Amino acid sequence: MRRLLILSLLIACTLPGVASAKQAYPFSVSAERSGPGSNLIARNLGPAPVSVRLRLSVADNVSASQPLPVYAVVRPYSELLLLQIHPSYPGRGLRFSTQSTFSVGSFHAIPDPRATYRLPFANGQSFVISQALGGPLSTHTADDSEHAVDFTMPENTPVVAARDGVVIETEAANRYGGKDRVLLAMANYVRILHVDETVATYAHLAPGGVRVRPGEKVSAGTVIGLSGATGYTSGPHLHFVVQKLVRRNEGFAMVSVPFRFIVGDPPYVFAPKFRHLATADYATPGKAPPFADAP
Repeated sequence: MRRLLILSLLIACTLPGVASAKQAYPFSVSAERSGPGSNLIARNLGPAPVSVRLRLSVADNVSASQPLPVYAVVRPYSELLLLQIHPSYPGRGLRFSTQSTFSVGSFHAIPDPRATYRLPFANGQSFVISQALGGPLSTHTADDSEHAVDFTMPENTPVVAARDGVVIETEAANRYGGKDRVLLAMANYVRILHVDETVATYAHLAPGGVRVRPGEKVSAGTVIGLSGATGYTSGPHLHFVVQKLVRRNEGFAMVSVPFRFIVGDPPYVFAPKFRHLATADYATPGKAPPFADAP
């Protein structure tokens, strides 16, 4: 009997809270014939772990190797067998259709409670935190930005990595910014993966203002870009947030996590607050940042 194999594959990529990259992240799921059945294989050709959810939207005479849906994390530059499919009744044709969603990051990520972050600008510079948890919030009202901070910062100010990591995504082609919500997905950014698989996003960078590439390893203090005012913004500033990926509904979502900055030598560790005047001083003994006068 002629066996019928029909495959329909749908991939959806979500990058909550940041602009979409010009080039799609290099991740795919494909079906490959294996005897009378098929193997469903995920391939991750990029520098970040990828979380994927796979289900069968159509299944006729299908026996799957494990319960559905399948949730998995595919490591960077690797492939993973997600599911094996065989005919429930040998000798009869099978028919199936798959649906997959994926997000960059690992839903197994556990933030390191000991982690600290240097200020994301050059030594000797000082900037005011204009938005942070506990202060007046105008845009940080969703799960993916609850713990984010904004630094009021002139355009083209060098932005540095706040923690060691690997650059996993960048966008530098956007040119416009303003308070029009149509610009929500038009911020330039750099995203950096840390050893605990949390991800830091540095957003609203200047047009062409990215100085690193995906796959590049960076150390805290490395210049990664230039600040700007692209995307949905009332003016030039740097948006900084640390996030982890979680399972949510039938897919994944990024949620922001608390973090602490470090200044001085010996160091002083502090949680960012609204109106903190933060100075990147790593040569003198650390101390609590003062609060700036109200504008």
